Amino acid sequence: MEKKGTEKKNKKILIVDDEPDLRMMFKDILSTVGYETGEAEDGMECLEKMEKEKYDLVLLDLMMPRMDGMEALTRIKQDPDKYGKVPVLILTNLTSDVAIKEGFERKADGYLIKTELTPEQVIKEISGVFNGGKKK
Repeated sequence: MEKKGTEKKNKKILIVDDEPDLRMMFKDILSTVGYETGEAEDGMECLEKMEKEKYDLVLLDLMMPRMDGMEALTRIKQDPDKYGKVPVLILTNLTSDVAIKEGFERKADGYLIKTELTPEQVIKEISGVFNGGKKK
């Protein structure tokens, strides 16, 4: 049984976003509260990193070069033997109902809008995933 407060030390989060400043901000914030982090600048690099290392959660932007987040999400969810059975939280500024619906159809574990949440609220969402999901 884990002691309270040690859960985060064992959790590794992959931050996937093509904006270096955003990756750095979330890396700093997540590290401050005790999570380990990795970074990828697009879907292709995300998949490459996930083949080599185990992550406990992926924060995934949608609009990126080379491979967008929807394609990366699809591949992650279709091949758990290769990438692990890992929760994926979409973190984007795409607010259209079509994008949100598509994200959930592709089995995203959450859909977060960057401009509507503070970094602290994103951390709360991440904690919710690690603690068994949102209670509705």
